[in-house]
Amino acid sequence: MKKISFVIILTGLMFFVACQQNGENKAKNSDSTSVATIDSNTTTPIVLVYNFYSTHRCPSCIAIENATIKTLDSLYAEQVKNGQIKRFSINIDDAANAKLCEKYQAFGSGIFVTQILKGKENTVDLTGDGFKFAMNKEEKFIEILKSKIDEFLKQ
Repeated sequence: MKKISFVIILTGLMFFVACQQNGENKAKNSDSTSVATIDSNTTTPIVLVYNFYSTHRCPSCIAIENATIKTLDSLYAEQVKNGQIKRFSINIDDAANAKLCEKYQAFGSGIFVTQILKGKENTVDLTGDGFKFAMNKEEKFIEILKSKIDEFLKQ
């Protein structure tokens, strides 16, 4: 029993340390106030993609953001260009982002996709899928992200 407890604690510690490593890809920090300029009463769906991250990023966190960028650049370039899809890279350690982090309960790395339509917001948290697939099964994560974005664009 002591060996099992030790292994569990050690595994948790390794994950914690990995997520504290400084990542090579530092994303631009989008100003969370830019979200306020979105017309929430639009009759055309707007999709917001939020990549939350901490200053020190693990390889999985970086992989999630890279796969998200790849997805939007390759599959949704026109929608991004015309503003129907907006991506935000939010540093949770920046005090200026506190309200947005609180709204999404993002206290660590995460990816959230939000649809704004007719004054209502519909949000899905893809963080679990991102950590599960983005690093080693990127295409699976892209498939999940694409499916959710497509669903939100159709309504």
